[in-house]
Formats: sequence, C-alpha cells, structure tokens
Amino acid sequence: MKKILFLMLMLVGASSVFAQTAEEKAALKAAEKQAKSQVAQGIKLREEVDALFLANQQELIKKDKANKELIAKNTGLIKEKSLEAIDVLKQALESGHVAEKQLFEANRAMYSAGKYVFSPELNKAASHEPFDTLALAKSLDAFCGGCYGMLDKGNPKDYVQKPLMEAAALDMPRMMQYYSYLTIFIMQNRDLDASIAAFDKYVGFEQKYPKWADDPSVKNPETPFSMFASNIYSLAYNQKKFDICEKYYEMALQYEDKGTNDFITSSYPLIFLERGDTARWIDETIIMIDKMPDAPNTEVAIQNLLAHYGKQDPKAMSDFADKMLAKNPNSKISNYGKAQSLFVQENYAEALPFYNKSVEIDPDFINGIYMSGMCLYRQAINNYSQYIDGKKYKTQAELNAAEEKYVKKYFREAAGYFEKCREKAPDQPDLWANPLQTSYKNIGEKAKAAELEKYLK
Repeated sequence: MKKILFLMLMLVGASSVFAQTAEEKAALKAAEKQAKSQVAQGIKLREEVDALFLANQQELIKKDKANKELIAKNTGLIKEKSLEAIDVLKQALESGHVAEKQLFEANRAMYSAGKYVFSPELNKAASHEPFDTLALAKSLDAFCGGCYGMLDKGNPKDYVQKPLMEAAALDMPRMMQYYSYLTIFIMQNRDLDASIAAFDKYVGFEQKYPKWADDPSVKNPETPFSMFASNIYSLAYNQKKFDICEKYYEMALQYEDKGTNDFITSSYPLIFLERGDTARWIDETIIMIDKMPDAPNTEVAIQNLLAHYGKQDPKAMSDFADKMLAKNPNSKISNYGKAQSLFVQENYAEALPFYNKSVEIDPDFINGIYMSGMCLYRQAINNYSQYIDGKKYKTQAELNAAEEKYVKKYFREAAGYFEKCREKAPDQPDLWANPLQTSYKNIGEKAKAAELEKYLK
C-alpha cells in the first residue's frame, strides 16, 4: 500500500512538472511567433519607406516641375512609418526572442528607419529650423542600435551583408558625435532629464562600444564632456535637483571656463545649506575658499560662515576669522569678521585695526568705515563713564585736559570716519547723521551739529 501511494505521489509530481514545462514551451513559442511577426512588420514598414523615399527622389529630379504636395505628403509618411517601424522593431529586439537568422535583417530595418528620421531632423536643427527633438532622440537610438546590431550579428562573408556592414562600420564612430549634437539641442530646450539621457550616451559611448574606442572621433570628442556636465549641473541647480548636481559636480569642475567654474565651485556648498546639512555646508565652503581665495563669491561665503559662527558665540566667530586670516590676511571680510567678533565683546581698541584693514583693502567699504567710527565713538562713551562722569578734578584745566584725552579725542576721530561715510553714502543719512551730530556736539562743533538737524527729521 505504501509503495502504491508513493508511486501515485511520484506520478502527480511528474505530471505537474510536465504541465509546467508545456506551459513554458507554449509561452516561449508564442513570444517567438510575436517577435517574428514584429520583425516582419518592421521590415515591411521599412520597405514602404524605401518606396516613398524613392518616389520623392524621382520627383526632385523634375526640379521646377516636381509635385511639391506629393513630396510633402511622402515626407510626412516617411517619418510616420519610420517611427512606427522603430517602435515595433524595438519591442522585438528587446524581447530577446528574435531568431538568430532574423537578427541581421531586424537590425538593418532598425538602422534604415532610424536614419530616415534622424538625417532630415538633424539637417533642420543645423539650419536653425524647427525640428522634432523627441523624434531626433528616438531615431538616433534606432540608427545607432541598428548600426551596431548589423555589425555584431552580420556575416562579412555574405555578399549581401558585407557592403551593408562596411557602411555601418563607417557610420558607427560618428554616432558618438551625433549624441553630442543631440545633447546640445535638448539642453537648448532646458529639458534636464532628456539632456542627462543624451549626455550619458555620449560620455558612455566608448565603454558601450569598445571596438571603436581608438577611432579618432571617439578618442578625441569634439565637445568636452566637462562642458555638458557643467550645463547639466547648472540646469539641475536651478531646478533644485541637488542629487544630480552632486553626480556631475566633479566632471563639471573640469570645464575650463572661469565664470562657469566659479559658479559651480561657489554654489556647491549651498546645496547642503538648502538641505539643512550644516556640517557638510561648512566643510564644502571651506574647501571652496581654499580653491578660490580671491574670488568675489569667496568673500560672500566667508561672510555667511562668520554670520553662522556669530550666532553661536563671539569666540567661535573670532576663531573662524583667525583661520581665514591665516589663509589670506588680505581678505576684507575676514578682517571685518574678526573686528566684529571683538566689537561685540566691547574690545573696541582691538577691533579698530581690523576694521581699518578691511577699509584699506576696499576704500569704498562703507560698513568698515562706519564701524571704525563706531569703535572710537563707543570708546569715547565708555571713557566718559570711566574718567569724567562723577570724577572730581582739582581744576577746570585738569578736567578739560581729561575730557580732551579720554573723550573729545575719540569723538573727533570718530567724526572723521562718519564724515567719510557721509561722503561715500550721502543718500544714507540714517547710517551716519545721528552719530556724527553727537560727535560734533561733544567736541563743541555746534554749527556742524546744527547743520545735521535736517537729516534727523
């Protein structure tokens, strides 16, 4: 009984295996049949396109007597049927079920269909006429794929295939530059995803088709990869697609255009600021400062970092300013930042030389001029509290001397800075009018103080 049961189980298992195998065979046969049908359909469409193209050529020979309406109609049909052929052949070839003996003809049809669309669209683009970018991209993939497929699957000993393969061998290395053109055209439309797709095919051509790696047009591409990478970076940055910026950053930096390079270098740290990654922002900003110490954007970057550290505490700001000054003692913003860190700690005398240095570097730096004046202004006020207010002097002369030494001297020098602010920024009286008037009042310049009343109303 046990033996019978065991045999029955064996038979059940075997029947399920046979049933599954039969289903698989049926599915495979159906897929092969579909692929065969698609290839036949694609070849038929290609033949129809050949006939339409020949008809147009025959009309064009007639020159002035050519039927322009017929040519236009045929041209539209050539494009329509070629794109249809590309779609159906692509499905067949990607299925992996095309019979070996059909592969050459399938790729030949793909090659021809692609070329029929690609060439006229490329000519339109080169002539600055409106063209179909999507059709150009699809046809180039078909043109290139079919070209490679013929060379890969063809028989050079076959007298029919041999000349076709020789033509394809000449076309194949040109494909890389065609992807360059496609990338340019798509970038003009500012289509980021399509630009990346085209560029990746351009930059990856040598790896995908290593047989042509040593061809001059492949080995020395006409358009540098870095130029496209920098354009993609800029497009991605404007669209806040920062992952893409990161992907192409290093390649984009290799583009030898100073303006572009400066933009990429200075904008890269801001990606991490936008993401809220403060630590990475700081690290990348410091790298940027090292790369371009004299660039205007560097001063802005230093200013942003100084502001960041200033929110923490003056010492952090001061320490960072020291690091920047060690790298570049002639950085206006680093000197200014160091001065600010000292100023907020009321170390006015120590801050003044750094403010003065920032103005020495940039004589029109209004903030540096103003804050230099404020250092002296605050020292005057502090000195008044310390040396004059509530203090007893033996004589008026001693008091006058003390006021001159500890107060008026500082107000007088402060007034000089505020007058310079007035000269540099006459339309900003809110900045200089009040401290300038106070300074004049304290040094006894009543007329000058009165003249400033009009700015304070």
